[in-house]
Amino acid sequence: MMNATVILKRILLENFKNVKRGEIPLVRKDENGACIAGIYGQNGSGKTAIIEALVLLRHCLVGYSMPQDVANYFISCINVDSESARLEFEFVIEDNDSETSYKVVYSFTLKKVESENLTKLVICNEKISYSSKGKDTATKFVDYIDTDSDTPFVPKAKYDTLIGKDKNKKTDLLVAKKMAEANTASFIFSKEICDAILPRETGNILERLAWYGARELFIIRTASTGRINLNDMPLHISLDHGENHTSISLLLALKRSTPVSAGILEILKKTINSINIVLPQIVPNLKVGLKVLGNELMPDTSMGYIVQLTSCKEGHEFPLAMESDGIKKIISILSLLIDVYNNRSITVAIDELDSGIFEYLLGEILRVISEKGKGQLLFTSHNLRPLETLDKNFIVFTTTNPMNRYIRFSGVKTTNNLRDFYYRDIILGEQSEPVYESTNNSEIALAFKLAEFQR
Repeated sequence: MMNATVILKRILLENFKNVKRGEIPLVRKDENGACIAGIYGQNGSGKTAIIEALVLLRHCLVGYSMPQDVANYFISCINVDSESARLEFEFVIEDNDSETSYKVVYSFTLKKVESENLTKLVICNEKISYSSKGKDTATKFVDYIDTDSDTPFVPKAKYDTLIGKDKNKKTDLLVAKKMAEANTASFIFSKEICDAILPRETGNILERLAWYGARELFIIRTASTGRINLNDMPLHISLDHGENHTSISLLLALKRSTPVSAGILEILKKTINSINIVLPQIVPNLKVGLKVLGNELMPDTSMGYIVQLTSCKEGHEFPLAMESDGIKKIISILSLLIDVYNNRSITVAIDELDSGIFEYLLGEILRVISEKGKGQLLFTSHNLRPLETLDKNFIVFTTTNPMNRYIRFSGVKTTNNLRDFYYRDIILGEQSEPVYESTNNSEIALAFKLAEFQR
């Protein structure tokens, strides 16, 4: 099943951050076209919650342990009125070899657990269900693995099929389940489950979703792009789809050189060559250069290279650090945007995509991807220009109702300007849910005045 396309179809959050319940179905204008979801709304209304949920999804799919400082952050993401949060993701997996399509739903719970005077985060109650549809056959939607059990997982019939009746394996899996909880990791996507299942079911949906999480799902948080202000360049890279698919994120210094291995140097060269095909069309006459300044012995005793990124414009070359933060931001994410445009099984989520990017250019980039692209792009933004260039079904608005946090506007005609429509709804409140918690200019002015007396 590795020759398959994975498409994220739906995201559901319950008691996560300030979202008591919120659901976003992800849509395409046509079967082979791009899927765009721009999330708009008031500050603090739940936009970034979607980005953070995808961070947790990727963490589970790759099966790694979560560092304690990261776990502490996600403890704070559980709604203050609840002891746990639940996240659910629906996928379609299109197996190109067997011409079979799978509907897969993966869900898990985040729970706060008190242990030795510490509050720990546990990932539990994981569940995967699926149905399939081929040319001549179809199966009902059934549970594949459900870990909400005293046994490693249920249903028992599926456990017996996938694992067998070896009591030692059962004991080993129970230990692995406890270890996954202790390490804030996924049990379903753990190495122990993988090793136990694969000999009996090669090419299963777990293997394909794990590959998707490790190589095809990218989340760019504001902390990453914020490094640009510190004169570091985060480069998010996706190359050579297939068995040799390269998926990495690098951090290169801008005001000094950076040592890299020979393998990373080749990846950088290929990435920059790809970027330089698109970049001059976005920022006229601009290309990125890569200077190799010398050699350096790497920690593994191999010979490395000292490199520096440069800006090449109208025959002149100078350090990329001298460019604006907006141009650095575009360069940082451009490899991923190229991937979204060309590859159907790619999902990229970017928090505050508009930060530092000229609004007209932002709208045009998104228009091109939405009209000709193939992959999935989710983003949050405060810039309303994309509302004028994207299809209305590609725009999601947050509401003031925590029980129904995300909606798409209804009653929008093709002749309507969605940006104007949004402004009008902020004032008149014509949708099923209010999208803006009203503020009063006089009260804001008075608050500014009173604040002076507290100094």
